[in-house]
Amino acid sequence: MTAAPDTHDAQAVDLAIIGGGSVGVSLLLQFLLSLPAGGGRPLSLRLYEPQERPGPGGAYQDDLRSNLLNIPAGNMSSLADERLDFVGWLRRQDPAWLAGHGVEGAIDPGDFLPRPLFGAYMADAYERARALAPSRGVTLEHVRARVTGVTPLANGRVRVLAESGQPCVARRVALCNGNLPSRAFPALAAAPGYFNSPYPVSELAAGIAADATVCVIGTSLSAVDAVVALQQAGHRGPLICVSRNGRLPSVRSPHNRPPRGLTELSRDGAQVLAHAHGGALTLERIAAALGREVRALGGAVDAEDILGVDGDARAALDDEIRRSEHDARPWQAVAAATNAAVDLIWHLLPDAERARFQSQWRALWMARRANFPMRNARKLQALFRAGQLEVLSGYVDSRHDAAGSFVTRLRTPAGERELRSRYLINATSFSVDAAGAADPLVSALLRDGHGQAHPHGGLALDYATGSLLDAYGVVQPAITVLGSLAGGTYFWTTSMDVNARLARDQARRIAAALADAGATVPGSRRDTPCPGISPAHRPPRPAPAASSGPR
Repeated sequence: MTAAPDTHDAQAVDLAIIGGGSVGVSLLLQFLLSLPAGGGRPLSLRLYEPQERPGPGGAYQDDLRSNLLNIPAGNMSSLADERLDFVGWLRRQDPAWLAGHGVEGAIDPGDFLPRPLFGAYMADAYERARALAPSRGVTLEHVRARVTGVTPLANGRVRVLAESGQPCVARRVALCNGNLPSRAFPALAAAPGYFNSPYPVSELAAGIAADATVCVIGTSLSAVDAVVALQQAGHRGPLICVSRNGRLPSVRSPHNRPPRGLTELSRDGAQVLAHAHGGALTLERIAAALGREVRALGGAVDAEDILGVDGDARAALDDEIRRSEHDARPWQAVAAATNAAVDLIWHLLPDAERARFQSQWRALWMARRANFPMRNARKLQALFRAGQLEVLSGYVDSRHDAAGSFVTRLRTPAGERELRSRYLINATSFSVDAAGAADPLVSALLRDGHGQAHPHGGLALDYATGSLLDAYGVVQPAITVLGSLAGGTYFWTTSMDVNARLARDQARRIAAALADAGATVPGSRRDTPCPGISPAHRPPRPAPAASSGPR
């Protein structure tokens, strides 16, 4: 049994939001907007965020202006019901300030803009929430501390313990922790010249010698960001990107226009499609529906266009640019429009189909669905033509040798090949393996049986509410989860429009629950922890999510 200190002297609050990045602030603002203007009963709220300025988080921190969003500005908003809120905010900013970020002229919702601009917008969203709170009867406190423990209590509340400061007991807790650091190369963590993430890309530009050979593990969007940042910083040495499949992401056509609405892959359409087949979907049925949606938009189902050209990465990129610069690519517009229903589509897939997708199709999905802007595609094309960039498949492993070089091993049709580099950048994305996480909050939840790892990533949740499931599969209604730790349940939680929609729904549920809960009362000796589940009696955890590895 896991015990916790007595909480009779802990501060009582109505809602504790753990994490003040983009998702946490989106939840905060939409929660306040869900409350009646003029205020109902007084509520107290704590936002736990170690950074001085809530909003940007790690994803949208201050960085080089070459680090672009991979989603058009019109799909980036803290408010699910105001999709153009970011665009409107940008249009109200000082043109000279925007020009300093490389943005001049009219703001188009289809533009791919520097990531730090969205960080500034999210910081402003927090200030908007702070100003709004008193009119909604909410006392808002920003606690600059990292939360190390969240414990359900026998009276239905939740004890929150931070690294510093007074513990609190909350009626509702929302975990918006952000991304878990990659654990792909633990043996290289202390090696000089190793970067466990490309972000912030300004650190790559400042910390890598301009003439050195750089190896980037991964060929996805993060790898593109790393290469573009080095190119913009004037890097002159060889740049080598390696992964198992050697595929770059698809290039988004600037001519795409969103469909007015999907028929079969909307929320209602997906349910109808599943009902027609016994309540469940299959990958084949989704692919067929995707084809019909593309045709309805006037596009052709061209396998080479949708799946990409296999083989040489340089030739594939040339083909992508050619296709995207001349015309719209309806399949891209349809795929982007499925964000409105992607979590439900994932939910309607049986477990066996989800596992099949993860093992057979996820790598291709990531290379095709997660497309990147033409501006960056042309930069990579120029590097290819200059002979400075290589993108290779067959990745096996990397090590750091006694001479101070990184040795990366590839398996090619001609046999094994070794590459040497002075620097190594891990661009395989963040970890989704909750069971192996070093994060103290996540590991404590699993250790004490108050949560369980989802087999497809993050923590296991109740789909209808986003509430945490404990080790026995029992719903913990007072603890909800958003962001990357919700990815196993909701799938595409790396996209802001999906996260804002899920945050809106949770905000409304939490607001309704607190309205029914009565006034806040101080913690009492009845606020005792629920018994932990001893290791000897705990049911087996689901297998950790298989790492997608460097794709």
